[in-house]
Amino acid sequence: MNGLEGKVAIVTGGSSGIGEATVRRLCELGARTVIADVDAERGEAIVGDLAASGATAAFWRTDILAEDQIRGVVEFAVGQYGRLDILVNSAGIPRSIAPDCEVVDMTTEMWNLTLAGHLTSTMLACKYSLPPMIRGGGGSIVNVSSASSFDATVDLTAYSAAKAGVNQLTREVAATYGRDNVRCNAVVPGAILTPRGRKTMGREMFELFASETPLPRLAEAIDVANAIVFFASAESMMITGQTLVVDGGMMTKLPYWLPKMKASRGARFDETTAKYTDPSDG
Repeated sequence: MNGLEGKVAIVTGGSSGIGEATVRRLCELGARTVIADVDAERGEAIVGDLAASGATAAFWRTDILAEDQIRGVVEFAVGQYGRLDILVNSAGIPRSIAPDCEVVDMTTEMWNLTLAGHLTSTMLACKYSLPPMIRGGGGSIVNVSSASSFDATVDLTAYSAAKAGVNQLTREVAATYGRDNVRCNAVVPGAILTPRGRKTMGREMFELFASETPLPRLAEAIDVANAIVFFASAESMMITGQTLVVDGGMMTKLPYWLPKMKASRGARFDETTAKYTDPSDG
């Protein structure tokens, strides 16, 4: 038994992508789920769709950059359902709002905004969710990290640092609150076929990732959601402080995609200097 029947969950970023897939899966398994997101129209539509199927869900508009709104969604969930058992930190802010770049071009504003949207917001959601979880006898926190937390991405400096911070925050929460029967784990997606992922990475990059993924397809949102739900459920009751990679095995391989990417841009490799001459560089 997964033990999710009747549990109360908050999913930040629950109106789209991995968050939405997680909301639907939790509700399918009997959890009462609160969608915390800025997209009220989409969130309310999902709630209506779930209600029509007999599931229990609610929406609470939440801007993860505002501490009072993060605190507010926790208070809403506890007030609505009397407890809180599960927190899924899936929300983030897109690069269109929080631009990222190499260190020499980084501004303090860019750095702080990216960390606020991916790391500080996760910490705050944990901060306000832990007390009601502890009062209720325990719970499970699942943070959504990124493959960028392990491997450098060159032009996603702040995002990569923020997600690496999420991994360590996960371990800190697990170590500190385990005796209160609160578990905390992180799921680490690779290249995921979500609308935002397609828009951010583009067709060329997705093709490269697909060619270097050992399994025959790239992961979809439901693949990550299933891992999140596993950590949220009683089936993982002795697992805490862990990071689970969901990438089809992509990170198990050496980066053979780099020369393919260079070649696709018309670059030529000089065996004497062991360097690429890339027309796109100038």
